[in-house]
Amino acid sequence: MTPYRFVPHTADIAVELRARSEMGLYQAGLDALRELLVGSNPVAAAEERTIALRGADPTERLIHFLADVLYLYDTQRFLAARVSPAGVEGEGFDPARHTAVREVKAVTHHGARVERDERGYRATIVFDV
Repeated sequence: MTPYRFVPHTADIAVELRARSEMGLYQAGLDALRELLVGSNPVAAAEERTIALRGADPTERLIHFLADVLYLYDTQRFLAARVSPAGVEGEGFDPARHTAVREVKAVTHHGARVERDERGYRATIVFDV
C-alpha cells in the first residue's frame, strides 16, 4: 500500500498522507513531493542534509519539514530520498538520471491538517504548483 495518494483539489495539488508515526508522515510527504518534482526517477540516499524540526504542533512541523525539503531542491537541486535522524538523505539532481516533471512553488497552510486515530496519523497537504 502506498502511504500517500493525490486527491482532487480545486487548485494546486492536494495529497493525503497516512503513516503509523509522525516521522512516517514526513517520509510519505517527502515521497509525494519527490514524485511531483521528478516522477518515479530513483533517488539514492548518498548524502545527508540537516533539517531542524520546528512548529508548535504536528501540522506545523509537517509543513515546515516539507517546505525545507523543497527549499533544498530549489537552492541546491538536492533530491531527498528518505528521512534520517538529522534530516534527510538524498542526492543532487542529475540530468542523466532525473527528469524534472513540474515546478512546485510552495507547501501551503491552506487546508493542511494532521490527525491521529487508532491506525496512526493521517494528513492532508496542498502543494502550490
